[in-house]
Amino acid sequence: MTRLLIVDPLQLSFSTKKDSELGSTREWFERAIRDIEDLDYEIVDGRDQCLCDLALKSSGVVLGGSENTAWEDTSFNDHLLDLIALCKHNEIPFMGICFGAQLLARALGGRVERHPSGIELGAISIQLTKAGRNHPLFEGVSGGSFQSIETHRDAVMYLPSGCELLASSSHTPNQAFAWRNLLYGVQFHPEMNGQDLRNLWRGWARTGHLNRIPQPHLRKIETCECKELPQILRNFTKRVISRVSELQV
Repeated sequence: MTRLLIVDPLQLSFSTKKDSELGSTREWFERAIRDIEDLDYEIVDGRDQCLCDLALKSSGVVLGGSENTAWEDTSFNDHLLDLIALCKHNEIPFMGICFGAQLLARALGGRVERHPSGIELGAISIQLTKAGRNHPLFEGVSGGSFQSIETHRDAVMYLPSGCELLASSSHTPNQAFAWRNLLYGVQFHPEMNGQDLRNLWRGWARTGHLNRIPQPHLRKIETCECKELPQILRNFTKRVISRVSELQV
């Protein structure tokens, strides 16, 4: 049985007694992978002090998004940077999403900072590079481009040395990258759809993460129509399962 560790720094629930169907960030990940055979997964909070121990017992690790900034020097970021270093050193496949991708780039020596053009929000058109079109992470994504959910103010401004660029957007050139077919980062949210984006921002407003949603952002959020891309997470998981099989031979 392949064991996948999913680290969700948000750990937000969007449900109330009146709208229990809204779900949580945990359900976004489960929706993509829960039917994969021979896969055992655990979803934990990014603040869990046992993360590194859990990762050592896992065959692969996914680090999701967060409202935190990856470029700041904080104990929270240090905790997650230790996790990435452990995965790299022990050759545990790792995938970072949004904040997770930014933190991975920082760990590998790239530059992450506030994007000078501001927020990238909504259903964004993303183009695969030549390497991306032939990369297993994007198997099943046809046509060389796709749309996915974005909600980030920071970005990987300079890709780390040794990384392969897999996808770009007009706003954020470094949308997806890979390091030695072991560590992967995607700036977009393959686990989210348009309704998830609305739930996320409403949840932030309800829990006090935001005082209010600016009107220009609100228009983008309310009109966002975009499907999730579960195949991205599933492709990574297939890579993890395949690697386990290779090591057992």
